[in-house]
Amino acid sequence: MPKFANESEEATAFLRKQTGSSQLVCYTYIDAENSLESFFIVKTSNKVIQVSFAEISYDPRNYQSLLEGLYRVIYE
Repeated sequence: MPKFANESEEATAFLRKQTGSSQLVCYTYIDAENSLESFFIVKTSNKVIQVSFAEISYDPRNYQSLLEGLYRVIYE
């Protein structure tokens, strides 16, 4: 079955603030039953990046921790 990511205003705002890019847009798909199936898609002016939650080190009780982990995976 196809998975559809929805635009994430909070993740987009966080990444725009961190990178200074106003053209960046972040989408997310969250599978409540299996977090290994959850992922982000980050679209920049010249590329599209998909990052699985499994690739991110974060505190599962803290969404801000997840966003910070996403930033680290892509930009550090």
